Amino acid sequence: MPNNKRKRVSKIKDKEKAHPYSRKARQINRAMHKETHIAKAKSERINMALGRGQKIVWFRDNMDKGEEDVDAKLKKKMWTMVELRQLVDVYLARNDEEIETILAKKEEGKNLLQKESLFLQLVDSEVKEAKLAGVEVPDLTNGAVVKALRAWDGDLNSITTIKLVTCKPASIIPIEEEAKNSRRGDSASAKADKIPQLLTEQQAIEIATGMVVN
Repeated sequence: MPNNKRKRVSKIKDKEKAHPYSRKARQINRAMHKETHIAKAKSERINMALGRGQKIVWFRDNMDKGEEDVDAKLKKKMWTMVELRQLVDVYLARNDEEIETILAKKEEGKNLLQKESLFLQLVDSEVKEAKLAGVEVPDLTNGAVVKALRAWDGDLNSITTIKLVTCKPASIIPIEEEAKNSRRGDSASAKADKIPQLLTEQQAIEIATGMVVN
């Protein structure tokens, strides 16, 4: 029986002589399809790791902004959640200068390059996702993570040692709180409307004065 296993294309013998509709041709097609699928999956994993790595590099390089000259022993050991959310705001605004340049070009009536339009779409998508579901960032509320991040040399193979946490930007907290307070107010109002008027005006006077009103 012919060997129809999905081996690598380079390992298939006499592939140049294969008839277009032969079993060997089908074997070659299967092998090519498998290699393409593997290459695509590998590329996606690499791109994901690179994207995550770039994000972690940003937090490593920016978490100590303003304290570059401070002795390592005196640097902040960990962040509060509020401080981390504020840092997420700074992270999301990292492209503002480039965005302003592109938008100014658009306002002047100039056509944007495809990569510029794509860049604006990616930034918009990133900000919307961050506000809706949060963004994965190094857990700076954990002292061990802060220490590991400062010591990290950028090697993607050791990126798993840095714990990530999903965090929303601080800029949306007031909006969220206002919405919550509004819902609480509406709920309290609805409950108040359901409370029956237990005392009539006459009963209230009697209780307040101790006198019976005829």
